[in-house]
Amino acid sequence: MLTKNQEKLIRSLALRKNRKKSGLFVAEGLKLVTDLISAGLAVQNIFLTEGSSEAFAVTEQTIELSIQEMKSISFLETPSPVLALFEQPVRLSEFQSDTGLILLLDRIQDPGNMGTLLRSALWYGVEHIGLVKGCVDAFNPKVVQASMGALAHLQCVERSAEEWVEWSASNGRRLLVADMDGTPAAEMNWTSKDILVLGNEGQGCNVVFKAVGNKVTLPGNTAKMESLNVAISGATLLYAYATASSEL
Repeated sequence: MLTKNQEKLIRSLALRKNRKKSGLFVAEGLKLVTDLISAGLAVQNIFLTEGSSEAFAVTEQTIELSIQEMKSISFLETPSPVLALFEQPVRLSEFQSDTGLILLLDRIQDPGNMGTLLRSALWYGVEHIGLVKGCVDAFNPKVVQASMGALAHLQCVERSAEEWVEWSASNGRRLLVADMDGTPAAEMNWTSKDILVLGNEGQGCNVVFKAVGNKVTLPGNTAKMESLNVAISGATLLYAYATASSEL
């Protein structure tokens, strides 16, 4: 049975400030929840609809709910039979000097785009994610859903744009800024010390990155199509990096 306090806590996690204060986040779906548990993330509670409890060992952490109770706490249009509360993995305040390529997300707003970029980064072997202040929270329920468990394997650091420029310079890192006017990705001399910067959906990359970075682009039919979705362009650029790396 779902208590009023449990329902209030789960619903409160729709807000970033409450996720930050509690250190918790919500994941929904059997595969996502089991993947996060397998990756070693600490689970606080697992809520299951009646008849789906066989998927998990029955402990004090597992709580069986009615379908109506699950609907009252789910963030999905069609609720899953499984919802879990996880402790957020500790975010690093710094990357190590030998960190490989960093994907730097500059004020990405759409949760679906953010989740897809995190998933794509992990697929192409990039496990270090820089976030510019103003990005949608990585533990937003919609981001968690779209990332398909990638969050469990990624290390995230958040700074302002100016702080990232300073950090890149002091650590000998090259900023590669995704832009319509730049070197084609296939011709770029990619290295594991690069920082690939992807900009906001409507405004592109911050001017402070453009002022000091090298621009990289994906040639296309710009006469008929103005731009690519940031998640698609990000995945394509990560593929270009991964392909170049395998040939080094």
